Amino acid sequence: MNLLKKWYKHLIVFVVLAPNLFVVAFGIESFPFTCAPMFGHYIDNNTNLYIFKFEGVRKGIKTDLSNYYNKPEDCFIRHFFSKVYGSAEAISPFTHKLTESPEAFNQRMNAFFEDYTAFLKKEHQMTFDRIDISVKSVDQNRNVLMDYKILGSFISSNSSYVSVYKPKNK
Repeated sequence: MNLLKKWYKHLIVFVVLAPNLFVVAFGIESFPFTCAPMFGHYIDNNTNLYIFKFEGVRKGIKTDLSNYYNKPEDCFIRHFFSKVYGSAEAISPFTHKLTESPEAFNQRMNAFFEDYTAFLKKEHQMTFDRIDISVKSVDQNRNVLMDYKILGSFISSNSSYVSVYKPKNK
């Protein structure tokens, strides 16, 4: 029993802190082990807020895909933003994704959309000529500040993402 008391605090430190130290050292962002807390930055009236929109297009007819994510919209978009697309803000744990090469960005987008189009075909028997991704700027109450602006499209015929966004030269 005395041995347990002696090592108890070391066990707790190892179980709780060791995974977090690993995450800090290697920069992995995955709940609950993250060095970027969910509410880690202040949001005020000048903070840019955005909403993503996915639309499938077949023979010129657009279909809103928000009902075909297979998970709640906020989970799907959070996954897309943090793991696939990246942040538009200068200070963000995801900023490195926008400073990489355009080829690496397109590879990541292609992989995401290839999986997503395969899911749509298998689960919902839906195919599209392309899938457009758009973004609009909103305030804290989701009032529109800027209407949807297209970011790019995944072209199904050649399985490639074509970006409208062109990063500024540094």
